[in-house]
Amino acid sequence: MNINGVRTHIIIGELEVLRCPRLEIRSVRRAPMWTFEITLPDPQGEIYQAVSLGDAVNMGIGYRDAAATKWAGTVKAVRPGNKDQIIISGVGADDELLNTTIVCQSWENETPEAIVKYAAGLTGLEIAQIDSIGMVIPRFVASTIPVWQLVRQVNETCQRAFDLDMSAWKFWLGPDGIHWGDHDQPSACYPGIMTGEGLITHLPADNPAALSQVETFLLPNMRHSRMFALVDNKRGINDRFRALEVLHLIENTSARTHISYGVEYGY
Repeated sequence: MNINGVRTHIIIGELEVLRCPRLEIRSVRRAPMWTFEITLPDPQGEIYQAVSLGDAVNMGIGYRDAAATKWAGTVKAVRPGNKDQIIISGVGADDELLNTTIVCQSWENETPEAIVKYAAGLTGLEIAQIDSIGMVIPRFVASTIPVWQLVRQVNETCQRAFDLDMSAWKFWLGPDGIHWGDHDQPSACYPGIMTGEGLITHLPADNPAALSQVETFLLPNMRHSRMFALVDNKRGINDRFRALEVLHLIENTSARTHISYGVEYGY
């Protein structure tokens, strides 16, 4: 698919997608896995018969004459759409290990970071950055739960038992490996979204519990936890923010990236 210089290449199992009316890729800082939805025309039901749960999905999105950003996922559901269409949805392939790797273990007098690092290591994924809290948990038990749930349990233990503010401490898998802490996804550079240079709409939050919304042209390699620069001359904003949610939405007539930022309130 090619929309004004935007290219999308999708392979589902052994099926190469030549026409995709809608592609959605969502990355959320508070969620353990990124997700996708692919809408395809299927009037005869041929694609429905060809696609199976668990099929590998490889997507490349980007601009013409530039390297495509690769996204690799796994099919988790196939359901009917509108007008003889089907919707194929799933999660990131590597991210799924955070859900399928099960931990059954107990610790005594151990630091939270040591517990998280041990559980993350069971996935076989690279560990990029695990932050230190500077305290010890007298006793912690993981009773046959996935890795992501163990980490949330560690967060809750630190907050409830030791009165620590864990609202911005998150657990995610970045391109460089597993992260846990109140830090950003490292990047050599960060995108700039400015009035007259990429800023389509900017809707500041209207209450303390809401997130501000930014709409810009497709930023194919943007994910949650990355920093971005925002310059909104109309509202007098010139600052950097951490992306808490990122939605890439590619349709027949447009390709946009929607970014949410603001105050973090835990999970």
